[in-house]
Order: sequence, then structure tokens, then C-alpha cells
Amino acid sequence: MRILLFSVMFLLESELGILLLPPKETLFGREKRRKMEVKMQGSKLYVGNLSYSVTNEQMEELFANYGQVKQVNIIEGRGFGFVEMSNQSEAEKAKEGLDGSDFEGRALKIDEAKPPRSRQRGDY
Repeated sequence: MRILLFSVMFLLESELGILLLPPKETLFGREKRRKMEVKMQGSKLYVGNLSYSVTNEQMEELFANYGQVKQVNIIEGRGFGFVEMSNQSEAEKAKEGLDGSDFEGRALKIDEAKPPRSRQRGDY
């Protein structure tokens, strides 16, 4: 079926002189499914696209709707921060509920926090 679909698209492309692309699900369906199956490993979340005026207290109040907040750390003047929930399931709920939501006029970007990169000091 896919071969037929791509053959028809190729014929249309050559006749019309335009590029036709199949829906993303056709091209990337397998990758999308694999990505969705990955569960969070920890309870610490990255919070991005924050207004510079957002405080730790505001973040704690926002995330408290999804469970117990252990720690909040807004990186001053950078527009992002980290929120640690008491467990993994609460962190997942917060991510699902807040990712893309509007806060202080900006769409929040919520993702699982990655471990800090190790910094190697160069010997000069």
C-alpha cells in the first residue's frame, strides 16, 4: 500500500512539478510511537520560556496543583528553571498538564530535566 502511495505521489510530482509529501504519521509513525512509550526516569522537570519576572514562589504555587513540590530553582535572568516533584508520577502529571500552557503571557515548555553535563577543565 505504501509503495503504491509513493508511486502515485512520484507521478503527480513529475506531472505537476511540485513536491508532495505524505502525512508525518506515514514517514515518522514508528519514531513517534517509540518516543511516546518512554517514561520519565526522575521527578525533576525543566521549565522553559519563563518571563524573567517569575519567582520561585509562583512556580511552587503553579506546580503544587499536581502534587508535592520538593524544590524550585529559577535561574535568574535566563528564562528557565527547574522544579522537583516528590515522585515520578506527580512530575509526569505536571508535565502533561502544564507543557504548552500559558503562564504570565508565555507558553511554558516543560520537559524532564537532564543531568548536568560534566565540565572538563582544560590544562592550558
